[in-house]
Amino acid sequence: MKAKGFPYLETHAEPYMRQLTVGDVVTGPLQLFNGIEKVKNVVHVLRTTRHNGFPVVDEPPISETPILYGLILRAHLVELLKKKVFLAEPVLTSIDAFEQISAEDFAKRSSGHIVDIDDIELTEAEMDMYIDLHPFTNASPYTVVETMSLGKALTLFRDVGLRHLLVIPKISSRSPVVGILTRHDFMEEHILALHPNLARGRWKRLRLKLPCFYGIF
Repeated sequence: MKAKGFPYLETHAEPYMRQLTVGDVVTGPLQLFNGIEKVKNVVHVLRTTRHNGFPVVDEPPISETPILYGLILRAHLVELLKKKVFLAEPVLTSIDAFEQISAEDFAKRSSGHIVDIDDIELTEAEMDMYIDLHPFTNASPYTVVETMSLGKALTLFRDVGLRHLLVIPKISSRSPVVGILTRHDFMEEHILALHPNLARGRWKRLRLKLPCFYGIF
């Protein structure tokens, strides 16, 4: 995977990961969607980012307080835009997701046969419509609290084979989601770029060990 330029995660957590929490490596800005979202907002986010997964949140009046509803994939959003599963008003629907989109449609998108967002043509009237994302959202994604050890989060990420790991706040009065972790966030280069003091600490430990080697020669 390294030869092909893909992020490769080691089978074990590095010692310095015990000094960090997942909140220490979450970077922004966080892109998320409301459970009922305007079509133009979905299109804008997909055209201006390359993220593959997005948190979905509900806020009043849909819910009593802001809550994390789940996670929706980029490929599924593109499919919804392509099929124009739109609403004239921002209201909850009682539709069966697979009455609108078949399981095969979602499977094709997830298998690598992806339609580009720029290939989808929408009218101005359609851009002003809405999508109810609830029926198409994974309502039980894996989550970790922002204070969890980064090493423990890496173990979960690898053992379960995740692509996205949502980070939620320890204090519920804040936004219902802090960030989203992908392979990139666990890479050594990314972590040490955010916390260069860890790199200096590793170099100091290495220098302390060098005299032992000098004594051999």
